[in-house]
Amino acid sequence: MSASGGEFEVVIGLEVHAHLRTKSKLFSPAPILYGAEPNHSVHPVCLALPGVLPVLNEHAVELAIRAALAMNCEVHQRSIFARKNYFYPDLPKGYQISQYEEPLATGGWVDIPTQGAGGAASKKRVRLTRIHMEEDAGKSIHDDAIAGADATLVDLNRAGVPLIEIVSEPDIRSAEEATDYLRAIRSILRFTDVSDADMEKGHLRCDVNVSLRPHGSDEYGTRTELKNLNSFRFIEDAVRAEIERQSETLRAGGAVRQCTLAYDPQSGRTSVLRIKEDADDYRYFPDPDLIPMLLAPEQIERVRSEVPELAEQRAERFQHEWGLSEQDAIQLTASPAIANFFQAAADRHGAPQTVANWILRDVMQALKELEMALDDSPFSPEALAQLISMVDEGKTTVKSARGLIAELVESGGDPESLIAERGLAAVSDAGVLERAVAEVLAENPENVELFHSGEKKVVNFLMGQVMRKTQGKADPAAVREILARELGK
Repeated sequence: MSASGGEFEVVIGLEVHAHLRTKSKLFSPAPILYGAEPNHSVHPVCLALPGVLPVLNEHAVELAIRAALAMNCEVHQRSIFARKNYFYPDLPKGYQISQYEEPLATGGWVDIPTQGAGGAASKKRVRLTRIHMEEDAGKSIHDDAIAGADATLVDLNRAGVPLIEIVSEPDIRSAEEATDYLRAIRSILRFTDVSDADMEKGHLRCDVNVSLRPHGSDEYGTRTELKNLNSFRFIEDAVRAEIERQSETLRAGGAVRQCTLAYDPQSGRTSVLRIKEDADDYRYFPDPDLIPMLLAPEQIERVRSEVPELAEQRAERFQHEWGLSEQDAIQLTASPAIANFFQAAADRHGAPQTVANWILRDVMQALKELEMALDDSPFSPEALAQLISMVDEGKTTVKSARGLIAELVESGGDPESLIAERGLAAVSDAGVLERAVAEVLAENPENVELFHSGEKKVVNFLMGQVMRKTQGKADPAAVREILARELGK
């Protein structure tokens, strides 16, 4: 199925919802406990019981400001919290506290990778409309195994969790661009430590608005909305399916209706859930229990000064300061955990390219095989730097060191102690190595003759035989020196 609209231009805008990395909810002291027993993190404020008043979480505000500044938005000194009224089982108050007419921030942009003329790598700028704060709703569980047939259970642990909604302009033109944009948002949120942005845990979700129009037209077509999508593959497949559905409708002379859609991955088709509400249907009005949020200019500037390097900035620094290739720098900034691990290990060891090679080749392979994230590994950057230094100093071999990486990633530990315990110290005793070389030369007279006839590459074969005889423990530099001396006689 094509990601483009054929004879129609695809127009896409995203509304991204990201949980803020706080310990308590936006307007109540209830703790945020992912994976807790259902309805065990609920407070009277979350339920709007009589006599309770919401109190704004200051840390959530600072995180929201940080995200807005990282995405080049204008943060307003005044914003208003409003009540968004609708009735749904997982919305206990019958309304959601959000921002509407006066949001926290407006404008801004996010750059995504694209191809320029001739296929050259380039960037596309996706403009932002606004970033506003709001509280999350609860979670409805439609699972026959848990709730029984035709039943729905409600978990209110998520109700009141602080989030920001990042609304883009309709600048996206394909399903691939939509997922590239969402990846860029996730990277910014993680590198600024605003959100864990874990899509599997629901920290990051998005609504995707899709419309089609004839190429060359300035008027937007009727949009439809795909709700609460939480995986890159699911988003891309759903957008492709909706582009196809709208294309078929328009080609047949029909009209697209503004509506909310569901996507069925089994059939690969979208279907209408309900006719879409407009803003008027939510009856927004300022929350009478919350005064306007006023930010001092110095507060905004302080947060601006605290915004850390983003992935792109760090990758550029790795290239310019340490001479890494663009590809290596991009891979090493795929997540804050990887970037921080590399930075610390390179600082400790002193040879960034060498450290980069070990991480990209061995550490990443071990993480993949163990199905682990670096965040969850006890392997420290100091331990990696120590292991590489032991190889550099001839205390162990590359082969022995590489054999320890998976264990260190999974269980941690001290490389020097492990090498001693496992008998992996490099053999550098001259007498032992000389005997091993003499035996190899005696066992391979034909290769010695080839060497003397000009086949210098045969040294690599002989080196391998010595390493095999010493079970990979011989100091390669010492072996090469002895071989050169003996072959030169």
